[in-house]
Amino acid sequence: MPSQTLSPAMAARYGVGRTSRGLVAVIVAVGAVFLAIIGVITWRMATPGVQADLLRFTVVSGTRVDVTFEVRRDSVSSTVCVLRAQSERHADVGYATVTITPGREYVQATYPLATSSLATTAEVLGCGVGEVPRVDPPQFLPGTTNPPQQPTIDGG
Repeated sequence: MPSQTLSPAMAARYGVGRTSRGLVAVIVAVGAVFLAIIGVITWRMATPGVQADLLRFTVVSGTRVDVTFEVRRDSVSSTVCVLRAQSERHADVGYATVTITPGREYVQATYPLATSSLATTAEVLGCGVGEVPRVDPPQFLPGTTNPPQQPTIDGG
């Protein structure tokens, strides 16, 4: 029923007035802010501060695999990368948390990853700016330990 046909008592009782322009403006502003926040979060997740890619790995011996990888990063911060080598049974045989010193924005490094037995695959689990990235922890078989690893790579 249009509000012109309601009695004044009915209109007062049920509040049939026009929607306030101020309320509509507030709703539109809140919606715009929400969409902006979602856009910023999406953009930050889509463009990480560090990008790392495995280029190749070479099994040198039963106790070492050379992992060649590249890192694109901010050159003024140190970068921490986690490397892993696994056996044919997918158990970890080598695991290293390596700090790349500040220097170049693009670093290509070959890291000598020490292994406790023959590796059949190697990978870069991830890299983070100044801190260890959130990656899977080492999964060594019971009774197996990680051999000592080289802690840093020169990023200059």
